[in-house]
Amino acid sequence: MILSGCTGGAFVPYGGGPGALVETAPSQDIAISGIITQDTANRILDELESQPGPVITVRLDSPGGDVSAALQIHDRLKQSGHVVVTTVDDDAQCMSSCTLIFASGDRRLAGHRSRFRFHAPLYVGRLPLPGPVTGLIEAMTRRGIANTYAEVSPELARYLAEPGVLALHSRKGLALSGQELAVHGGNFVTGTP
Repeated sequence: MILSGCTGGAFVPYGGGPGALVETAPSQDIAISGIITQDTANRILDELESQPGPVITVRLDSPGGDVSAALQIHDRLKQSGHVVVTTVDDDAQCMSSCTLIFASGDRRLAGHRSRFRFHAPLYVGRLPLPGPVTGLIEAMTRRGIANTYAEVSPELARYLAEPGVLALHSRKGLALSGQELAVHGGNFVTGTP
């Protein structure tokens, strides 16, 4: 089963494609750019095993992708024992499921002009399922995503759920700059890179 959080309706094939580019540097920086897939999660999880220092910086520039892969990365970063700094530079984006990885940071840095998008998950699994089952899967995933945001910033979770916003109930969702997210996100953004 794959749940996509990629904006623009991109389909992420089951187990397919190389996924986002994952680069590491000797200074314990990990850069994730491109569509997040299970392969991306596997490479990040392997890379985290070899990171010896106390601080890891994860630089993000992604349109999103597989929600379950992003949640795997999120959980592993939270459990890594490292101080995790997630960052989205001014010219970068962190859309959709990428925001779940951003949320894993102990410090979360966003450039003023960086771009974020929060929206409803979309089931894109290999098996066609009846509408009610797909709706249930998407609703449970939406609740998990909201809880992930609420752990970091209850204010952001409330803002995304406000009647005029309802970002996690819409495929279009809500787009915010890093500066707007710092204002509306209730400490979801902790500083600038």
